[in-house]
Amino acid sequence: MDADDLLTIPLFANVNGEVREKAATRLNEVNVVLGTPLARQGDFAYHFFVVRDGLAAVTVDDKHVDTLGPGATFGEIGVLERGKRTANVVAITPMRLLTMTVWDFNDLAESSPEFAAHAKTMAQERLSRD
Repeated sequence: MDADDLLTIPLFANVNGEVREKAATRLNEVNVVLGTPLARQGDFAYHFFVVRDGLAAVTVDDKHVDTLGPGATFGEIGVLERGKRTANVVAITPMRLLTMTVWDFNDLAESSPEFAAHAKTMAQERLSRD
């Protein structure tokens, strides 16, 4: 993963190059098949995700609330705010994702107040929509 690739992802677009470099070393690429559950409401949040390719459906209490595509992120609410998943996310196409563990995400947030503030703002905006 190249740090410049992260410029297209809103969470990383406005942080400095050093933060993007650090994030790039902590993100892992995974491929998932159609129907793969990516997050289950109420489960502990172990990972943050970035959608590179494909689509995922988001439901809360069995109600469809969003469809996520390339560039979208999810998991930041559970990682930052609550420790538990606030929604179900399921791959509705084959997908390519970037993942970061909760520990790496929190380490990045602790070392970069700029990243932490932006991530918290994104999580709060998502919570206010749901």
